Amino acid sequence: MKKLFYIISISLLLFLASCKSVCSTNIMQTTPDRLNKSTETVVANDTVAEIAKGTWVKTDSDQKLEVTLEEDTIAFVKPDIKPEESLPPEKPQEIILPKNTPVILPENTYLQTSDSAKVTIDAKTEVVLPQGTEITISRINWYAILFYMVVIFGLAWYYIQGKTEDKDGDGFEDDININNKKD
Repeated sequence: MKKLFYIISISLLLFLASCKSVCSTNIMQTTPDRLNKSTETVVANDTVAEIAKGTWVKTDSDQKLEVTLEEDTIAFVKPDIKPEESLPPEKPQEIILPKNTPVILPENTYLQTSDSAKVTIDAKTEVVLPQGTEITISRINWYAILFYMVVIFGLAWYYIQGKTEDKDGDGFEDDININNKKD
């Protein structure tokens, strides 16, 4: 009967410890943190983010990027200038690239976005979070882990202590004062 009482009380304690609080107070308001300065960080997992209009983006340093123009675009071509020529440099020639023209961008090319866009950031990519970025930090509740570990080890200790008192294995505690003599 004593063991049943302990098991019920510990089960009730664990149940109550895992329940969410019913009443909420305005004493502690949880708000996300904001960065005070620009911060460099590494993205842990693949992440979808939205970049604002006018953001500068740099292409990969190890590969060329092929893009397709969405509308007619004006481009300028620099004339070749040879050092042996003493002529004044020519003006860049203006050309119009038609819509849907494939263009290969060289490595390390800086581009500025014309609209806000969603992008996928690969894991382990270095990014700079600007000042004022809203962040949420997830924390581990070490007190809860410590509580449950104490409860588990306490139950294990109690179980082991109970096993040492039942030497003949009949399920009842043995009385030390009774001598078991066979006549």
